Order: sequence, then C-alpha cells, then structure tokens
Amino acid sequence: MTDVLLTWLCSYLLHSSLLIGALWAAERAGVLARLALSTQETLWRLALLGGLVSASLPLLPTLPQTAPADVVRPAVVVQEAAPVPADVRLIVVEAPAAARPSAQLGALPITTPLAPQAHDVAIGFMALWLAGAVLMLLGLALQWAWLRRTVRCLPELADARWRTLAVRLAADMRLPLPSLRHARANWASPLLAPGRVLCLPAWCLDLPDDEARAVLGHELAHLRRRDPAWRLLAAVMKTLLWPQVLNRVALQRLDLLAELACDAAAAAPTGQRLALAQSLLRCAEALKAQGGGHGPALACGAASAGSPLFARVRRLLKAEVEGEDAPRERRGLRLGLVGAMVIALVALPAVVVSHTDGRSLLDRFDLGGLSDGMSFSVRGTRIYSRYPGGSFSVTLDGKAVFNDAEDEVQTLTGTLTVKEREGGLTREMVLKSMGEGRIEREYRVGNESLPLDQAGRQWWAKAVQRMAEDLTDPQVRARKLFAKGGVDAVLTDIERAREDFQRRRRIEAALQLDAPLPAVALDRLITASTTLQGAFERREALSAIARQPLNEPQQLAWLAAVAGIDSDFERREALGALAPKLLDSPAVLAAWTEALGRIGGDFELRTAIDNQVSATPQPAVLAAAVQAAARIQSDFEKREALGAVAQRMQGDEAELVDAYARAAGGISGGFERREALNRLLDRPKLAAAGLERVLASAESMEGGFERLQVLLRVAEKLGQAKPVDAGLVERVRRAGRGLGDHERGQIENALDRLG
Repeated sequence: MTDVLLTWLCSYLLHSSLLIGALWAAERAGVLARLALSTQETLWRLALLGGLVSASLPLLPTLPQTAPADVVRPAVVVQEAAPVPADVRLIVVEAPAAARPSAQLGALPITTPLAPQAHDVAIGFMALWLAGAVLMLLGLALQWAWLRRTVRCLPELADARWRTLAVRLAADMRLPLPSLRHARANWASPLLAPGRVLCLPAWCLDLPDDEARAVLGHELAHLRRRDPAWRLLAAVMKTLLWPQVLNRVALQRLDLLAELACDAAAAAPTGQRLALAQSLLRCAEALKAQGGGHGPALACGAASAGSPLFARVRRLLKAEVEGEDAPRERRGLRLGLVGAMVIALVALPAVVVSHTDGRSLLDRFDLGGLSDGMSFSVRGTRIYSRYPGGSFSVTLDGKAVFNDAEDEVQTLTGTLTVKEREGGLTREMVLKSMGEGRIEREYRVGNESLPLDQAGRQWWAKAVQRMAEDLTDPQVRARKLFAKGGVDAVLTDIERAREDFQRRRRIEAALQLDAPLPAVALDRLITASTTLQGAFERREALSAIARQPLNEPQQLAWLAAVAGIDSDFERREALGALAPKLLDSPAVLAAWTEALGRIGGDFELRTAIDNQVSATPQPAVLAAAVQAAARIQSDFEKREALGAVAQRMQGDEAELVDAYARAAGGISGGFERREALNRLLDRPKLAAAGLERVLASAESMEGGFERLQVLLRVAEKLGQAKPVDAGLVERVRRAGRGLGDHERGQIENALDRLG
C-alpha cells in the first residue's frame, strides 16, 4: 500500500508540475494575455486538477485481478554489490532475460517493490505527508467553523438604500437576495461569506449610488459564479496536497481571474466602470488605514489577500479611456486549447520504461562519450568534461594522493577510472588498491588491454596532472602554490585553468589567502574574470573580487567586466555585490550607468537601481540612478525605481528634482505617474521650483482623476508654506484646465482653504 501511495504522490507531483509549469511559462511569454478571461480560467483549472486525474489513471490497471493459472510470474533476484562505504549501499536488481518485458506503460512501475532502506524512507515520507495533511485539514475546518459562527453573530444591515439596491440587482441577475450584514471592524473589504451572507464594512455605507451598485454587482457576480464553493474546494485541495507548492501559483492566478471576471460583470452597465474603479480605490485606502486586514481567506472579497487592487483599477480605467474590452478568441481556438490540455492529461501517464541497459545502447550507436557523462552509479566522485573533438571523465571511489610533480598517483584507496576519448581513439586507465600500498593498473586502448607504452605514459602523465587540478581542493592548491612561488604562482595557475568552473574556484581561493593581495594581483584577477564565458561563473568571481578594497581604475575595470556578463540576473547580482563600495566619482558612475544600460529586463534594472541607492544614497549616485531609471520601459518598474530615489531625497536638490520630474513625465500610465509625483511631493524640503516641475509633469497627464489627485496634493503642499505663493496658486488653476466642472470645483475648494 505504501508503494502505491508513494508512486501516486510522486506521479502527481511530476504531472502537476509539468502542467502548471507549462501554463505559467505560456503566461510569462504573453500567450495567455491574448485569450479571454474565461478561457484562461478554464486552462488554469485543468492544470490545477489535471495532475490528480493523470496520476490516478495508472492506478486503474493495478486493481486486484485474477491471474490465469498457467501464467508463471518471473522471480526477481536481488544481489548486493561489493562492499562500499557505510553511507552508500548499492543494490543491483536483475531479472531473468526470458521474463523481461520489452516495455511497461505507466507513470511509475507500481508493482516494483521498494528496497528495504528506501521502504523505510518512503514510510517516513508518507507519514509526514499524511500527518501534515490531517493537521492542516483540521485547522481549515476550525477556520471554516469560526467563520460561520462569526458571520451569524454579525448585526444585520438596516440601511434601506442598500437593501433596495441589493434587491434590484439580485432580481436583474436572477439570484436570491443574500443576507446583508455589517462587517467586523478589522474587515476592510466587502466580502461574501459562507451561507450567502454579504458583509459590508462601515466605509461602504457612505458610497454614492453608482459606486454602491458596483460593489454589490461585484459580490453578486461571485455568488453567480459559485466562487465561495470553489474557494473552499481549492483550500481543501491545497491542504491535502501541501507538498505541491506550485498549487499556490495556480490558485493565485485563479483568484485574480475570478476578481477580473467579477469586475467585468459589475462594470458591464454603462457608466459603472469608473464607479467600480473609484470604489476599489476607496477600498485600497481603507486597507491601508487598517493595516491591510482583507478579511477571512475562505470568504470572497472585493479585495482578497494577494488581489492586485491597483492593477485592477488601471485595467478598468484603461478600458474606460480607450474603449477596450477583454480579449476574445474564436470558439474553435478555445475548444482546441482545452482539447489539447485534455489530451495532455491522458498522455502524461504514458511513460514507456524499457529494461535496455543505457550504456550498452549508447555504445551500440557509437555514442559512448555521452555515456561517460551519465551517472550510472551512486558511489564516489565523478568528473566529466567535454571539449571540441573529445571528452575526459574520472570516477574515483575512495581517495587518491598525487606526488609533488602531479604526474603520478602516489597512494590510492578504492578504485580510480580515467577515460579520455579524442579523435576516435579511446584511452582508459583503471587503478585498484590491492592493500599495503599496492596498486593494480590496467591500461586499455579501445576495448583491448595493452601494456603501457611511451605514448600511453605521456597520456597518463597529462591525465594525472589534469586530475590533480580537478580533485585537489582549490584552497589547498592555492596555499601550496603560494608557499612555493608566492602570489605570482597562484595567479599563473588561475590563468592556466582550462574551464570556467576551475578558474572561478581558483580566483575565490586566491582571495581567501592569509596574505593581503597587492593592487597588481587584483588587476590580474579582474582580467582573469573577463575570460570567464559563463554568466554565473563570472558573477561569482566578480562578486568575490568586489569584497576587496578597489581603487577607481580597478572599479572601472570591474564594471567593464560586469557589462560583459550575458545575463540580466547575474549582472544585477554582481552589481549588488559592489553597491556598498561603489565610488561616486564621475568616471565610476558613468561606467556604472553603462553597465546598467546592458540590462534589458525592467525588473532587473529597477532592482539594481534600488540596491545601489539603498547602499550609497549620495546626490551623485541618485542623479545617476534617475538617469538610468529613465530608460525603463515598464511604467510600474519606472515608478518603483523613481520612488526608491525619492525616498533618499530632501527635495531641495534643484537639478535632481528637475531630472526626476522629467523622468516621471516619461511614464505614460496616469496612475503610475501620479504615484511617482506624489513620492516627490512627500519630500520635506521641496521648493517652489520643484512644485512647478511637478505641475508641468501633471499637466500632460491624460487621466482626469489622476491629474486631479496630483493637483490636490500640490495644493496641500502649498498650504504648508507661509506665505502662500500666489503665482503657484494660479499655476495650479492653469494645470486644471481641461478637467470637468466637478474636478475644477474640488481644486478651487482646496485653493480657497489656503486663504
């Protein structure tokens, strides 16, 4: 029973990871954004539930069946290999040739018994899984019971206006009227609780009719979609299958899609889109005032935990301004996508497992070099490398010590196998310890054992030198070379390294020597790091070098090396290592800006800027950061980068404020530009010239609501300075031209309060 359960769980984890991972990759590639919300939701639900189906299909043939009397089941012989270290045990499973099946269909061979040690581990894992599921399921049941009891104790809503609106909307949507109750004080968002109970917080009761209809329409849309039942089912599934962390990704996407679908339903009537956006903004303000208390996780709220409120508001406002509807696809495309997902669910369990030996099969097709790189054993140390025209592999089961010249194995415990394929010729040397310091050697060329000739000795000497470099700890090797030839010997050894991994490890070892490195040595290490082709290896080497004290020329060379890294993530991580020590000289900041310019991803660029201004918030660094932030394409990332700079400003830096306002003017989204300008307005020493720059940037904003918020914030800022600048007051009025009468009235009221 344990074998079957473990096999099912492993199959489920594999299949669900493939389904959810593939859909997540399609989302990241922008494919899902072109589909309708309903299609996206269907695909995510299939991905979430599909792993359960595909993992359970192979269990169907394993139900108890009566075997024919004339069928003789083959015996399985289990033999232990030769003694190996106590921490590793190798079990060889061999079946008689006549009884070996050519192929087996299924996610995993369910009828294969587990070895004793593996069986103990499996029992422990299954016990941990089941215990965790039971405990979390008990916690979920207690949470559900508490929510039901709490909701029943809430006072009913007696507001006649809200009840009238609810009755009309429920009738229009052909839904039974839910019970209306006051929400708890710490529930900032309207929510639909179990038992068809709609809980409304205090701030909702003062909403105008259009916004109240939008809130009710959103919650009733949850009820029509049966989202409370789906949320409970999803919570139970996440609890029972807690080892699959990707379920959280799928559930977050489904929660967002549910909110977007309910937003679309609530905004469908003419004029309701802006009303819904305004109600969501009010909800965001209430959440901020109450410290983010959304409400119970099992309830469907207008702003549940993880719901991107501002993204939803931007979506509503964008559609209001541009007249865009949600994307729609042809019915045939939707059916095709869903059909492809269903086919994937059926095809996932069909994994063919053959009994053919992998190494023999590769040798049969003259692909033996590939078999050298595949691990067919769990014992010892393996080293494998490929180069143009050949490969080199070492397998060491034990310990080897080399002579000082590093051209011969001095002592050996266990077995050492060295194989090199080059130009169609395969050489192999097998060394076995015979005890009492004796070593048995076997030299092969191809498949033939031969005495070691002159060519073989030369090959073996080079192979031993290569092994010594690979098997010796880099720090031990660096200390040994330093004792013999000083820093120059260590650096020469670094420059002789053939592979990125070796060179990077040796650079790190050189930096860990007890003796301080001279400036010339650091120059050579930076130069050596530029020869590393792998992005990860170069980042690791440069990060280690960045911990050393570097002068201006060295930082310039270091930044040039970072600019050559072929990965946005690795380049950003490397720059973060230097951030605390970055000099603020013009040349270094220009090189830093150049390195940032090589980052193509907006998120990585914004994070690199944030890391730097957090570490060294000098005015020159902030100016360079604003210049770099202006190149960010994403409105959100640009706003976040500028906000990180604004937090370190005082507001009286005239040139920096001017550059900041120009960069904020490059943000096309009204909400993002408003947030960036508000960050600047929060600065305590923002002068009149800075306010003028903010007004100039706000004047070109397309969204009337967003422009109004900025102008009101400027008016509030003017009221904090005495005497009030009459010219700026008039400037605020000019910036409000083009707004509606209601918005201009709000501006005048704010200006009148200035006296």
